Amino acid sequence: MTESKIRNMIISRDRVNEINSNNDTGIVIYGAGGHALVIADMIALMNRKVYVFFDDEVREENKVVQQYNPLLFRDAGLIIGIGNNTVRERITHNVKHSFTSLIHPTASIAGNVVTGEGTVVLAMAVVQAGAILGKHVIINAGAVIDHDAVIEDFVHVAPNAYIGGGAHVSKGAVIGAGAVLSRFAKVNTNMVVPPLSIV
Repeated sequence: MTESKIRNMIISRDRVNEINSNNDTGIVIYGAGGHALVIADMIALMNRKVYVFFDDEVREENKVVQQYNPLLFRDAGLIIGIGNNTVRERITHNVKHSFTSLIHPTASIAGNVVTGEGTVVLAMAVVQAGAILGKHVIINAGAVIDHDAVIEDFVHVAPNAYIGGGAHVSKGAVIGAGAVLSRFAKVNTNMVVPPLSIV
């Protein structure tokens, strides 16, 4: 194995900084529930600001929570802070802001991981060499994505789940908390893998 290949496989703090970098320090979050608050806390740890939470069901708008407005903070990156995969996908069709991706400061991402727009990797998660994360994926706290795994768009990998090397998780699937996907396992589109199960 060449030195350059080894260098690319090392879990890299520079890679996390690259994904988290943005010319504008502020972010807008679409959603105002529990997952949105977790993302907001992560943003604060990164010394960045949440300008506003967008919520389609808000009854009384204020400076913090408002209905979606494409003209509000239009240069800020947007993250969809909603755990439901179907809702997250629907919102992407209506948003005019540019999407950004976020990696928690305590997460570890290998240098050659491919990360799609709108994807969030939360605290203490690990994404190993050669893994591919699609668009608007949630890798929740403590989850491990092993080498060469493929996580397609709009997947939610719940806390402490393990995705084995070379596994393939198709679009919209949910991997429950503490679930284990064996090496080369395949999960179909929109499938729900129950918590603590083994596939």
